[in-house]
Amino acid sequence: MAQSGVTFTALEGESDLVQSSSVSLGGGRLATISVVGSNPQQAALESGRALRFIGHDPVTRLTVLAGPEDDSEPASLGSALGLLPGDAVYLPGQKRASRVVRWENTFRGKVLPVALLRIHHPLQDTPLPGTPLTNVEGEVVALCHEAAPGISNGTYALPVEAVERIEFDLRNFGRVSPCWIGVTVNAPNPVLAVEMVRPDSPGAVAGLKRGDILLSVGRWRVSNYAEARNAFYYLMAGRATNLTLLRGTRRLDLKVVPEVHPVYRAEQDRERGNQEP
Repeated sequence: MAQSGVTFTALEGESDLVQSSSVSLGGGRLATISVVGSNPQQAALESGRALRFIGHDPVTRLTVLAGPEDDSEPASLGSALGLLPGDAVYLPGQKRASRVVRWENTFRGKVLPVALLRIHHPLQDTPLPGTPLTNVEGEVVALCHEAAPGISNGTYALPVEAVERIEFDLRNFGRVSPCWIGVTVNAPNPVLAVEMVRPDSPGAVAGLKRGDILLSVGRWRVSNYAEARNAFYYLMAGRATNLTLLRGTRRLDLKVVPEVHPVYRAEQDRERGNQEP
């Protein structure tokens, strides 16, 4: 599996360089993690050769860079969705398994915008951010993100689905754009019921109604607010997404087509207007 070390320039006021690893997406494109304190737009390979900035997601710190075109095979991307506590994942070159501890969707009492995997490693040294984790078939299922506090040598890891999500936006829109379907749910409610559907929104067009109980969003099963927030992160503008829900005792399957969130759409319209002669 093609893997490269990446050095980020620290943000202004910071003196140290920041080291990450990466995974090849093919065609010279690399996916990595630009941790807090590093400048995602200023990066180079370990050889010192500069990398071109493609895009960055401030939510996950996932960054896509471009270097020289090469003939190396891109990494085979799998899926993190089926990973359960105790499952084995592997660091590059390691035969001893790291182990999934659990999915984490809250931190210090706050709901995370994206659920992370907590992984425990057999090594003494914590893997660099961006280091790929593979399943037994050699498919990348997650990228190491940052050290996980507490017992054992652990890291949080970002599901590989986030790479696919960001690559979709960058290739189709040239930037990362959060999506919406115009639906709100009540966080304190123990039942994941729809509180409001905005008129003329994608959710309204799809047929969602107040009181519908969400069961799944795309490939993600959801049963509470934290899981729903994570699933909504993976919505892609213009790509139809399956929703499974309960309406009373009826189980329904609907198809919704997400849109770029209105706040970001207005920002993009302003930017295009400023570029016009």
